[in-house]
Amino acid sequence: MARGARAAVDDLKPVGVTRSWSSLGFHCDPVIWLVTETDAERDAVCQNGSPRALVVEHLLTAGVRADLAAYAGVTVESQETVDREFGGNWREAMQ
Repeated sequence: MARGARAAVDDLKPVGVTRSWSSLGFHCDPVIWLVTETDAERDAVCQNGSPRALVVEHLLTAGVRADLAAYAGVTVESQETVDREFGGNWREAMQ
């Protein structure tokens, strides 16, 4: 799963995505958090719709089962927001 998320980050670097966090959700569905440095970059990533389709494509290419990739959750958040709202604590922000 992480390999698919890293590939998505590489594709989205030109619009400000710097890294990702990957985890499994309640029913073992992949959850990918795409990270930007600023709120403005986060908003720009989401401006043309969710990058979810790109992430799912990369998950499939990385070998994630199609039934799991189909339920992947994708969130875009900025370090700026996590610093401001959660004291820089990503674990708290992701709950």
